Amino acid sequence: MEILDTRQLLAFNELAKLGSFTKVANKLGLTQSAVSHSIKNLEKHLQVDLFHRVGKNVTLTLEGELLLTFSDQIIKQIQNAQDGIQNAKRPGYGRLRIGATVCVSQYLLPSILREVRKVFPNYQIKVITEDSKKLISLLEKGKLDYAIGLKVPTSSCIKGTDIFYDKIEMAISPDHRIAETPSIALEDIINEEFIYYKNSYETFHVIEDVFCDSPSTLKSSIQVGSMAAIKEMVKFGMGIGLLPKWTAPDEISTGSLIFRELPAQNTKRVWCIYEVKNDTLSAAKQTFVDICRSVIKSRNLVIDSTSKLKDIECVP
Repeated sequence: MEILDTRQLLAFNELAKLGSFTKVANKLGLTQSAVSHSIKNLEKHLQVDLFHRVGKNVTLTLEGELLLTFSDQIIKQIQNAQDGIQNAKRPGYGRLRIGATVCVSQYLLPSILREVRKVFPNYQIKVITEDSKKLISLLEKGKLDYAIGLKVPTSSCIKGTDIFYDKIEMAISPDHRIAETPSIALEDIINEEFIYYKNSYETFHVIEDVFCDSPSTLKSSIQVGSMAAIKEMVKFGMGIGLLPKWTAPDEISTGSLIFRELPAQNTKRVWCIYEVKNDTLSAAKQTFVDICRSVIKSRNLVIDSTSKLKDIECVP
């Protein structure tokens, strides 16, 4: 089926509202015969009469009334699209599509986007929250401008830049029996229940590393869908949370949670900003990267002892 001609639809829309071929012709800058021709072609295309014609006056038929409910919306959408395109061409207008993991979206991105909005108040900003591997896939498909996630293998078309590292640590209630233990050994936690973020590949491997040299196995674990849930469950004494310190600034300052290092060697994680190689670097994109670095620095999150940011290539 052929798509409706938007010019015919516009003529119909105006005639339905104004009720006069003369008024429509004057408004659209057309001749009356051109308006009449558009309406006749539209009726021919739809195989229905859209107007009752009585002398110079016209009124909508039932089919015309039905079409009007849709045509009005269609014309408005076309006008909005035209306005949006024109605005996008103006200095200071554009879009920024950011992908981030749950942690980053909850605890870093609000501060980052607040600063971006100050510099680019008229930009459309879209945020997608997914795990690191899915974010890379979205970048490769051209659906994101930047992604902030854990360091993972990528294709050769993706560039990653290390921005900070963290460690998975144990979040413990102040009332927990090991809260005051200065150095926690494996035997201190062998019978504990661990609470961590669901589908967290990195956290699962931290747990594996903790128990890899022990004949004992993990008693049990609880997987939940948010960092907030982990922290609340720990406060209620339901187990030991596994998460990085930077996701619990308020709890640390109030003393409602205490953090202790795990008896494991491999708890460090590297976080990256990802982008498509050789992509056009707009002012907004560069500003986003600079603000990311500034916010991360303000949170005392560093990549290494020299706080140096390095470009990296993640390959399978």
